[in-house]
Amino acid sequence: MKRAFGFIWGIWGFIAFMLVVAILTPAYAIMLLLFGRKMSINLVWVNYHYASPLLLWLCGIQLKVIGSEKIKLDQAYVFIGNHRAAIDIISSASATPKPARFLAKAEVKYIPLFGYMVAMLGIIVDRKSKESRELSFTKLVDALRSGESIMLYPEGTRNKGPEPLMEFKDGAFRAAIEAQVPIAYHVLLNTRELNNPDGTQLYPGTVTAIWGDPVETTGMTQADLPRLKEEVWQEMRDIFAQHNNPLSK
Repeated sequence: MKRAFGFIWGIWGFIAFMLVVAILTPAYAIMLLLFGRKMSINLVWVNYHYASPLLLWLCGIQLKVIGSEKIKLDQAYVFIGNHRAAIDIISSASATPKPARFLAKAEVKYIPLFGYMVAMLGIIVDRKSKESRELSFTKLVDALRSGESIMLYPEGTRNKGPEPLMEFKDGAFRAAIEAQVPIAYHVLLNTRELNNPDGTQLYPGTVTAIWGDPVETTGMTQADLPRLKEEVWQEMRDIFAQHNNPLSK
């Protein structure tokens, strides 16, 4: 019975998602046509503060955010989080107190409407292409140096295994060091319990987002990357353990 409800609620969640995206995508395209690319970060702000919370509400999901006061609104960051469910994207956006461009894999482009929205507002990378990876990295660093923040999941893909965190890729940390901006990490709890790994089931409930203390990179070089990556991974892992998350055992 529970699985049947989760499947039906998942269909509703998908419909709600597509309805919101279908309304916003043409509106965003018109705004960018009229006011240019500089308007895009303002549209990202709309997604973070209005569209994403609306989607969570429509899906019956409450978001509890802890530690967001640690994020300075006048500072650029590389925001990172764990990725265990489809609802992580809207949960991360809703939990982040300032707008940030998402780094998305190339496959997202093929999702109707949503892919076009991501292409307008985010940064897309084809991980199979070295040229695409380097171009996206340049875009990330340019955005950070211009005062914008970026958001990505350093595990590189959705974690479907039993451990709370997979090994981190270098990109987020390499970009933070290159631009000399802090890493600001958050841990999402309970997303896997509300949204199974393959995304076919969804349940109402509460997601908790916990922000750790931002990690400064000022003065670091790329030689410090392994140490920085390990430090942030361990701090995020500790948050799982502290909150008795079952997947951390």
